[in-house]
Amino acid sequence: MILLVFGVGCTDSVEVNASENTTPAPPLYYGQGNTSIALNLPEITVHDPGNFTGNVTAVLETLLADRRAGILLENGWNVTSVRMASEEDGPHRTYAEVEFRNDGLSFFIGVDETARRTLDGRCGAEWWLSTPVSGPMPEGYHQATDMLTNTNHVFDERNKRVAMIYNDTTIFYLYPSYAIIDMEGILN
Repeated sequence: MILLVFGVGCTDSVEVNASENTTPAPPLYYGQGNTSIALNLPEITVHDPGNFTGNVTAVLETLLADRRAGILLENGWNVTSVRMASEEDGPHRTYAEVEFRNDGLSFFIGVDETARRTLDGRCGAEWWLSTPVSGPMPEGYHQATDMLTNTNHVFDERNKRVAMIYNDTTIFYLYPSYAIIDMEGILN
């Protein structure tokens, strides 16, 4: 007992900075042909990490195989955040939603980590229709659906141009350099 009492006074507690002992996550790379783009994992925000049940690295690995992710990354967009989302018709079915950002515009792609596949994509621009009830045209980005082609058109009102044309699974056009459709005369 006496040894325990003396021993207690002879120990020092050393506080260890956990960040010094943690190994940083290895970077993930998107690679296509001669293009190699690194994703900086520490810069990607995980919204509500307490409720995020997915593995961010696995989600991003699945995402990087999707052509839409490649189109966005190759055109200067950055992966900025990941969050858990749920389907409207089945709130118990959750998936990861990854946000890409460029010039104040967001594009989201869902990832089903369990099935290791990507889901629908959507743009974060405000929806606007040319009707009296819509109010004034937004000054920045807005989007509308072309009912004939079932595609969504994202407009950049500041620069008077089409910024993007997409549907749930494909990006058809992304200003300034990517297009698989003819954009000539689209604003005429």
